[in-house]
Parts: sequence; structure tokens; C-alpha cells
Amino acid sequence: MDFLKHHWFGFLLSLFVAFFVLVFTLVFFAPREDIHSRGFIPCTEEMAYNMLACQENKAWCVLSEIVKNTFCDIGVIKDGVVKWAQGQQARPWSNYYFTPELPQTDQAQDELVQEFYQNNPDLAGEMARLKKLNKELENGNP
Repeated sequence: MDFLKHHWFGFLLSLFVAFFVLVFTLVFFAPREDIHSRGFIPCTEEMAYNMLACQENKAWCVLSEIVKNTFCDIGVIKDGVVKWAQGQQARPWSNYYFTPELPQTDQAQDELVQEFYQNNPDLAGEMARLKKLNKELENGNP
């Protein structure tokens, strides 16, 4: 008990930092794409949308959106624990750690991309040639 008397501030600060590192780790390893927008995905989408809408005081606006997103993520974790305690899901993390359902890729689009690469095998060389021509135009050398 004497240890807590002398180091209470460091202990509380350590708990605070450990909590946010845990939240960060949970969000970091959760699926980022899902057809049903489950887990932390709605929080992240809302944060991105609101960050793009920031016009004035951009630094403050972005920081406040990050803080709001963190509280939204904590809410998702809390909802998982509550649903688990009520018996609505098997594990506390089932609402944010799941096997994502990804959108089906369009076969026609994949075929078009493959055809483009077959018709243009030297994309890097073509880009280098275009950059060289661009520099010549900027310098006024025809």
C-alpha cells in the first residue's frame, strides 16, 4: 500500500496508457472491410467522412475527430461485452473480430485489367518516357 501512496500518479497514468494501447491493438487487428459494415468499420467511415469535411481549424478538427473515433471504438468494445454478458453472442469480441464477408470481385473488370497489362507490358518504361517528355516540354525543348 505504501507503493501506491508514493506512485499513485504513475500507476494511474500507466493504467490509462495501457487501456488506450489495448483499444488501439484491438482496432488494429480487426477486419477493415465487410459487406455488412460490422465492428469498428462504421466508426472509421464516420471519422474519415468528418475529417474530409474539416474546413476551418483543420488541426483541431482532425484531432477532435480522432478523439470521437476513439470513444466510438470504445463503445463498440463495450457493446460486445454487454451482448456477451446478456448471452447474445458467444464471446465478448464476436462483434468486432469476425470472418469478414468481402464483396465479390467483378470478373469482367478483372479480365479488362489483365488485358490492359497484356497490351502494355512495359508500363514502367512508358512512364519514364512520359516523364522525360514532360521535362522537355517544361524546359522548352521540343
